[in-house]
Amino acid sequence: MRRILLLSILMTFSLLQALTPIKLQFGENEATYYRELLNLFDATADQDEALVTSILDGDIFTIVRHKTLNFLEVIHLIRVDAPDSTHSDKTVEKLGLKSSEFARVLLEDKRVLLTYDITPRDSYGRYLAYVWLPAVYEGNSYYVLFNLLALTNGYGQVYTTHPFNDYYMEIFIEAGRQAKLQRTGLWAEEGFAKIPAEPLFNPIVYITNTGEKYHQYHCQYLLESRIPIRLSEAVYLGYEPCSVCKPPIMFMEY
Repeated sequence: MRRILLLSILMTFSLLQALTPIKLQFGENEATYYRELLNLFDATADQDEALVTSILDGDIFTIVRHKTLNFLEVIHLIRVDAPDSTHSDKTVEKLGLKSSEFARVLLEDKRVLLTYDITPRDSYGRYLAYVWLPAVYEGNSYYVLFNLLALTNGYGQVYTTHPFNDYYMEIFIEAGRQAKLQRTGLWAEEGFAKIPAEPLFNPIVYITNTGEKYHQYHCQYLLESRIPIRLSEAVYLGYEPCSVCKPPIMFMEY
């Protein structure tokens, strides 16, 4: 099982290493993205149009989705964690203001598209969303993912504790890793660089209401209940791998 897991990790790593960084222009501002992910939006569904009205933090915005109602809503970027721009610690506040400014110049007063994932709201009641903004590259128009832009340009870190799209998770982790290695954006600041690394491999596994093991989706012990959970969270809570379905084990980046 360990050999299979290692092979899976290496295959994913090789795929992500093939990504080509490119520069996108947003008015007078430039940001790094990946050429191979320019068509990432093509696979999405159930999008909403929205106007970004203000930036509260690098990962939290206010938007208006319904023109006629003009109702203000708060959204939180899915699995991006930016520093708090109103934090009591002045170092964190400084980093938060820089992250907020990156979001402001790219998003404020711009029309975007929103898509969603497994969990609709966070613990504060804010909508969780992927934010897509229009961009032009080599004469062609695309919708690019701002969540990924924030990570690629070093203005947030990946938050993988709770479930979200596995493919996006792999891309997000690699984008954040590359930004950290290259000391891009906030990673050039000493305070941000000291933040502990997230798990490199952290897929969805499944637990039951009463059991003490975690499982793969197809396991025979999940007939009565099947609760999705991140591998890191299952390990943290004390669950052990099922000996029958042999789910993945934790692999950490050190």
